[in-house]
Amino acid sequence: MSAVMKPTETAAAAGETIVKAKDIAMFFDVSPPWLNRVLEKKGKAILHAVDGVSFEIRRGETLSLVGESGCGKSTVARLLVGLYRPTRGEVEFFGRNLREIDTAAGRGLRQKLQMIFQDPYASLNPRWRVADIIAEPLRAHRVCKTDAEAMRRVDELLTLVRLAPADKEKYPHQFSGGQRQRLSIARALATHPEFLVCDEPTSALDVSVQAQVLNLMKDLQRELGLTYLFISHNLAVVRHISDRVGVMYLGKLVELAPKPTLFAAPRHPYTRMLLDAIPDLEMTGRARTPVAGEVPNPLNPPSGCTFHPRCPHANERCRTEAPVIKLYRHAAGDSQVACHAVEEGRL
Repeated sequence: MSAVMKPTETAAAAGETIVKAKDIAMFFDVSPPWLNRVLEKKGKAILHAVDGVSFEIRRGETLSLVGESGCGKSTVARLLVGLYRPTRGEVEFFGRNLREIDTAAGRGLRQKLQMIFQDPYASLNPRWRVADIIAEPLRAHRVCKTDAEAMRRVDELLTLVRLAPADKEKYPHQFSGGQRQRLSIARALATHPEFLVCDEPTSALDVSVQAQVLNLMKDLQRELGLTYLFISHNLAVVRHISDRVGVMYLGKLVELAPKPTLFAAPRHPYTRMLLDAIPDLEMTGRARTPVAGEVPNPLNPPSGCTFHPRCPHANERCRTEAPVIKLYRHAAGDSQVACHAVEEGRL
């Protein structure tokens, strides 16, 4: 098991910042064909999926990004593993620009970061046996010199995710949803990564199975010294696994705070709306502020603060001027918030 425990050699460096996202943005051209635009006299349509997001992730911690569907969480995830090249801004991984990942010199970077996808069945090749699925990154990165060594590593990984080595002879359809996600985790761990991007890895699973997978991920984090970026829309899941939480709305980060601070004293109206949506099983009688409306069309976002059409605290400044995320210190803890009402002391 010594090979499995290799990443813990760096545990002494806990607290080191290993990921930096600096003003990253990702725009998509979703315009109709040129001829259609000419005949209909319409300009280009640009979707601002992510627009100016900045954060840091320290070694050994879990940063979660939450928000409604379409807020840009998964786009950020793909930017951080190099699947998308940012339209603006930079992503640094261990002090190196992630753009190097496609170069020969960046092969080491690619080994250190991996991704766990939302749908475990869609991300596993149904025609391959488990042994080939897990061994693929080992062969691609030349981690193992022989097939026998690769199979020993596959057995270690299956044991690590609480499956049996004999399972390597099976096909993905022979496993349950939770077991398939364990296979995805085993494949992601094959190259001894230090940073995992988890794009809603439990959303397709039953609640009881979600808890098992989350507990497995927390155990692996302790054993291997892993660092996570966790994407989710489920605040109960986020509360269980996170160290810090970032809240996104229409491609922007509106609040970023340690988990205890965010759940005990949320500052941004949108964060409060998300927390108010959680059923109050303890019947505390806490007052809740209903927020009407739906997420605006991202192709035609509102002016100023994009949340102002749904915000009960919005004023004229909110309608015309976009807020900048700032650090605020208060009794419950420090948090970064992009809100004029918080800045002006109205909230």
